[in-house]
Amino acid sequence: MPVVTLKSGEQLAIRIEGPPLLEYARKTPGSELLDWCWPQIKEEMLGGQMRRWLHAPYALGELNGELVGSIAYYAAADRRDVGVVEFVQTAEAHRGKGISSALLGTLIERFTGEGGLALYLCTTNPIAGSLYEKHGFKYLVGDGMRYLAPGVTEFDETYLSFNGDATVRDATWADLARLTVLYNHAAPGWLVKDYLSNAFQHSRYESHFVKLMRRIEDRRGAFLVLESPARRVVGAAVFERLDNYFEQHRATLSLRVCPAYLHQTPELLDVAASRAREIGISVLQVYLAERDSDQREILTASGFSEEARFKDGLRDGDHWTDLVVYTRRLADGVAPLPGEAEYYGARQPWQADRVARRE
Repeated sequence: MPVVTLKSGEQLAIRIEGPPLLEYARKTPGSELLDWCWPQIKEEMLGGQMRRWLHAPYALGELNGELVGSIAYYAAADRRDVGVVEFVQTAEAHRGKGISSALLGTLIERFTGEGGLALYLCTTNPIAGSLYEKHGFKYLVGDGMRYLAPGVTEFDETYLSFNGDATVRDATWADLARLTVLYNHAAPGWLVKDYLSNAFQHSRYESHFVKLMRRIEDRRGAFLVLESPARRVVGAAVFERLDNYFEQHRATLSLRVCPAYLHQTPELLDVAASRAREIGISVLQVYLAERDSDQREILTASGFSEEARFKDGLRDGDHWTDLVVYTRRLADGVAPLPGEAEYYGARQPWQADRVARRE
């Protein structure tokens, strides 16, 4: 266990632990710092159920056996070339001692030692931003930052480059960091990055994936990705059913494909359409900016057509552009729709029977 001398002169013991961390939390004072995790998957993450998909080393800093700081990064369990740094925490009574810096340095060393190429994170805290810059992170998209390992100089040009035909598969939790690379890349420069999570051109993308994966569960949608032979996510399409009985046959779809694989977008969208039909969705709708002509061309080639237009629906600084809705109507014969009783506020069957008896 490495030991670092802090600015205060105290000795910080640093341990690297991976989930499950519940036993560690039970026996370690200060372990409430581990409560900082995405609420949608916190129990599964800390309980170790996510290990099948995610490699998640936590750098934990202890003073006299008490947890005073923590930081983690998340990468695919089967391929650790890219990662997302999250939940940098220092106990309030111990801030200003250099704890986060020591933990981050240890974590970066662990990441690069495992062959890691790029780490992503975000912050709205100027003090934290300065800390990350000192460790080699640079601002990339919005409040998002990125660290490139030593010697990695052409990441943007090479990571999403063409290396053979990609295949379509369901997204898994292992795609957290891979999708961060795709969505935080400058290209394609579409104004609407991901309509479902309100991510636009200048928005970074990390926790958006976690929230969407939960939202599409239980026949509410699907998340599909294009995976290249190098096992990199080079495209994505996610759709979510409208959450009411009368519009449940419609779903909003969002897509993003890197330039080198735009030619495979129709294949990706065809699989998405097939999956939508399987769960009773007969209409897919995409929201895009009028100015993004290449996206319109792709959608048209994939069977979508303009359905509606909101004049000056999008504002980018001093520039305005129409928000356009493109629709693809799927073939007849979709699966039966869920019943009205499955939606909030609807009368349940037992209530209907009771009303009928009283009448």
